[in-house]
Amino acid sequence: MSWQAIARKDLRDSIRSRTLRVLIALFFLLLGGMAYVARTLTDTSFDEFVDLTAEAFALVVPLFAVVVGYKSIIDERESGTIALALSFPHARWEFVAGKFLGRGAVLTIPILASMIAVTALVSFLFETLPVLSYLLLVVASVLYGLAFLALTLGLSMALSTGRRVTTAAFGAYIILVLLWTDLVDLLVLVLWRFDGTILTDPPGWAQFLGMASPSESYARLVTALFDSDIGAVYVGSDRPWLLEPWLAVLVLLGWIALSIGIGYDRFRRVEL
Repeated sequence: MSWQAIARKDLRDSIRSRTLRVLIALFFLLLGGMAYVARTLTDTSFDEFVDLTAEAFALVVPLFAVVVGYKSIIDERESGTIALALSFPHARWEFVAGKFLGRGAVLTIPILASMIAVTALVSFLFETLPVLSYLLLVVASVLYGLAFLALTLGLSMALSTGRRVTTAAFGAYIILVLLWTDLVDLLVLVLWRFDGTILTDPPGWAQFLGMASPSESYARLVTALFDSDIGAVYVGSDRPWLLEPWLAVLVLLGWIALSIGIGYDRFRRVEL
């Protein structure tokens, strides 16, 4: 099928340009470094390694996803090569599906390869390795990366120039990863006329809105799998059901579906 051909071409191009090998090396060095740092700290538990890894992944994975995906379609539109690609028997949805799967493989393979490869080192450094939880952490990390990849791919489809796509993609990273919780807190403060006491026990909708960012949903999943501090704000007996881990999964899947869907709706109507 044509979407498979497009995906294979994207993957081959990344191998030729060394993108895939560079990402594998970077992820492996990052995980190895986190394992070494966790082992040298006073608390040498596996949970310490998870905390450090999740905090690093929360920052690095979406950044790599943005770099891999933000030029995926806009570059071909500006260079005119997309017209040649679509002159073959490729529908636009097949072109988009192939791009997402190809770039998704470029992002997924380094995460999988590095986390599996570092397993032996982690098993040696720490006494216990909860295999099932660790595998679920791998899946959560991949899903987190794909959510940001879909977002940047959607921007690459919806916007008309490379400069706009670049600004929007990196702006989305700053808002969703670095500023999201602060923006939610500011919204709650404004609605409660800057009564700071509301932040100690915010309403359920505000807590869910805080988890609506891909990075916060990822933190919620990590906390559900391990005794981690990264998403401790979302756990507790008095927390609303809107903060259940399965909803965090739906949030990440929703980012993927909505980003591609909205971007494609714009892409299918533009003149190329």
